[in-house]
Amino acid sequence: MIEPLYEVLRLVDGDRTPTMRLVYVKLEVAKKCIIAASAKYVHMFIDIVEDRWDLQMSRDLHMAAYYLHLGFQHEDELAYRDDLLGVVTSVVDRMSRNHEKAATALNELKYFGEGIISFGDPSAIAS
Repeated sequence: MIEPLYEVLRLVDGDRTPTMRLVYVKLEVAKKCIIAASAKYVHMFIDIVEDRWDLQMSRDLHMAAYYLHLGFQHEDELAYRDDLLGVVTSVVDRMSRNHEKAATALNELKYFGEGIISFGDPSAIAS
């Protein structure tokens, strides 16, 4: 049950610093594995993970980075997660100094989510 957490710890404690989106994905997978492993004792581990998650990783910028990674976008079908799309919209609005450019970027999200134009190229997805 705790093996997925060991994987996350090895990732973040390694010689190479992982990207936030990779840590985000690994924690999501670890939570799913813990929940699937034991319904009886799941609360003991999930409560701790969720508390840390909320303090460290549940930030708009991290969630937006996860959403904007093409590999995860198609593999995890993130285009259908309205919560993440709302976060990306919020981040773009906050970080943009020009509202017209922000609107253009948000319009591009449709192409991004649907994997059309160059966003659907195998090389883009693999990157």
